[in-house]
Amino acid sequence: MFSNFKLAALKAFVVLFPSYTAAFLTEKMVYVVPTLAAAGFFASTIGTEDATQRRVDQDHEHDAYKEVET
Repeated sequence: MFSNFKLAALKAFVVLFPSYTAAFLTEKMVYVVPTLAAAGFFASTIGTEDATQRRVDQDHEHDAYKEVET
């Protein structure tokens, strides 16, 4: 559970730090919103490598297409 909290905190930092920096430096919303969107895309990719599972058929013969011997 603590690992999930660390991952969420990292994602929040990746989104919020550039957004607050852009807001502080420019004081204009026109720069903050694209920064927030771009950082959100980047943060959504963090931690996704473990969630993907590949299902690969280990049998190289195609049993479904074998001819039935009579």
